[in-house]
Formats: sequence, structure tokens, C-alpha cells
Amino acid sequence: MSVLPTFSQPARRLLIILPVVFVTLLLLTGLFNHESFRSTLPTVVMPKVVITTNPSSCAANQTSGPLDNLSSIIQALYAPLVVPITSPTFTTRDGTVKRLPPASELIHHKSLGKRICILDVDTRPHTGAGGVFSSSLPTWDALSPASAGFLSHYLYALIHGYTYKFVQAPTYQDRAPHWTKVIFTQELLKKYDIVVMMDYDAIFPSPELPLEWMLNYWKIDDKVMVAMAEDPNAEVNRDQRGNLNVNTGFIIAQASENTQRMFKDWAECPSETRYKGCAEWKGVYFHEQSGFSSHVRYDFLDGLTIAEEPGKSMIRALPCNEANGIPEKKNLGCTGQLVRHHWGGKELAKREFNDNIMNAMLPLLIQSAFKGGDATSAVADYRNKTLVGDQILDKPL
Repeated sequence: MSVLPTFSQPARRLLIILPVVFVTLLLLTGLFNHESFRSTLPTVVMPKVVITTNPSSCAANQTSGPLDNLSSIIQALYAPLVVPITSPTFTTRDGTVKRLPPASELIHHKSLGKRICILDVDTRPHTGAGGVFSSSLPTWDALSPASAGFLSHYLYALIHGYTYKFVQAPTYQDRAPHWTKVIFTQELLKKYDIVVMMDYDAIFPSPELPLEWMLNYWKIDDKVMVAMAEDPNAEVNRDQRGNLNVNTGFIIAQASENTQRMFKDWAECPSETRYKGCAEWKGVYFHEQSGFSSHVRYDFLDGLTIAEEPGKSMIRALPCNEANGIPEKKNLGCTGQLVRHHWGGKELAKREFNDNIMNAMLPLLIQSAFKGGDATSAVADYRNKTLVGDQILDKPL
């Protein structure tokens, strides 16, 4: 019989939700106040960068006080879980074992730290209830799926010591807002070695896994300009040549002269200065994704998958099952084992962010409370005793 207190169902639910709310509020506050975000990007000839760095534009009732140690707090929380960059294997949440190439073929052995930038680009205000720019800090229940996605990206950057940037982008006058991700990824590549641009509904399901491990796994060396996941194998996802599109909701871009040229051509694609017919994708689905897949990528080596000719393509197409989709879309062959993209259920981004936090906290809480040994355990073990009336007695020999 347990001697621990028995909680009502509402109380138990509160105990589960509180850690998530606590970390979420920490991240929301740190996202706007942390010193690492008080920098401005270089001036751009095309649409100008607007980064939220002014504390006066933040929530009016934020918790005051410095958050300079937020990164240290998050890193300490996840430290027992972070996978070494050269770990030979990693088991995904669905139980699949991924194996790195032989040690002699690994590209990265140490963290790139701040040289990696995790990037969000968005033209929407996100000032409504549950938004990251709301006049009041959202509660967990009110948090929007988009806010959950942004926060998951910020959390991932904090865990691994990467840079995080959120670009509040202006819109083009002549094309869909989706095109803004192209120019701002290009601009950030002038400052960082690697830029990972993510739509809000693209989330790392295992935030303990460093990007460098994935770069090793996908054999993304310095010859690769960009890597993106293939879309599901369906007719609607094929480009004008009949090949599968790559999905621009998750882009790994590496700085180089060729990469700058490619992003310039991509940003100018709808103007048809280089690619005739690209104007079609100004406002037609899949916008910048179709422009890239049908036009830009064919200026370089075809987007070969890692299974066909690894290391020979400047544009790497990643397997859909690993870097696209969600488990609920396994019938399409895209479950998002390493990167989940929630185009099949954007509302699930909030669940994914919850999992990011609770999958880290759960083992730590259990270890601390129930498996910490006599000195640190919260458990009072009376199983060697016997109860008689109002007395707790030693069991007779």
C-alpha cells in the first residue's frame, strides 16, 4: 500500500500540465528578452528585415527579471538526454534504429554552436489570443499551434547552443507570402555557416538529437548547398518534369558562393529573368516550392537522393519518411522519423511541442523522485514494517 498522497483527477492533471506551462512561459519570455536576440540583420536590397528585439513590443505583463541564464537552464535540463554527435546509432520514437556511416566517413565531430541558425520567417502578426506577440503571455490551453511550433524551434536552438532568429517579414506586392522564406534564408547565410529554415508546423520530434548528427547521417558535406525532404509520392506532388517535388517547409542551407547564387535565382524566379514560366508560381500552390522544384534545381545536378548517389548532388533530397510528414500519414510513406512536418494536421504541432518537453521531463522526474536512492528519493519505504493500530512497528523476525 502506498504511503504517498492520493490526488484527485483534476490535481493529477494539473501536476502533468504545470511543467509544460512553466517551460512554455519561460520560452515565451526568453524569446523576446534574451540578449542573443538583440541584434539586427544587415540591410537587404529586397524586402527589409524586421526582427522583434525591442522589449517595449513584448507582452505588457511579462514576468520581469533577467533571463540570461535561460539557455543554461534548458541545457542542464536536456543534458542527460542529448545524443553525442558521433553516436553510432539513434532509435527514433517509432523504434527504428538509425545508424551513422563508419567513423572515418563522419563529417562533424564537434558542435557548430552559434554557427548554426534555426530560422522562422513569418508575415503574420501573431498578436491574437495564443500568439507569441499577444499583449499578454498565453497560457498553455490558449497557445496556438503556430506559437507552439515557433517555441519548439527556439527550444531546440537553446538545447544545442545554436542561434535562433525569428524574422517578421514584410510581404511582396506581386506574390504569395511564402516567397519571403527564400530571401531571408539567403540573407542569414551571409552570417551563419548553416541556416535551417522551418515552417512553424515542422518540428524535431526528438529535440535531443543534434543537427550535426543528422548531417552525418544524411552525409551532408560542404558540397551540398541545400537539403530538403521529398514530398509524398503522389501526382499532385510532381514537378513539370514529372519528378517529385522537394518540400520547402524544412530547408538545410549551407553557406557558399553557389548557395548565394542559387537563392538569388530562386528569389527572382517569378520575375522570369532566368526561368521562363516561373511567374505561374507567384500565387499558385505550391508557390516557392514549385518554383524551386520545377525550375531552380535543374540548374544544378539533379536532386539525387542519398540512396542513389550520396555525396554527388549539390541539392540533396532527403527521404520523405525521415524528414517529412507525421505518423498519422504513414499510409503515404512519410512519418517524420527525424523531422515532422504537420501539413496533414497543423493543429498537432502543439501536441508535438508538448511531447518535446514532457519526453525530456518525464524520465528526469521519475529518476529524481523514485529512483534517486535513499539520499535523494522522495519515496519513504515502509515495506519492512508492520502496522498495528496507530503504531508502525518492525516486522517480527
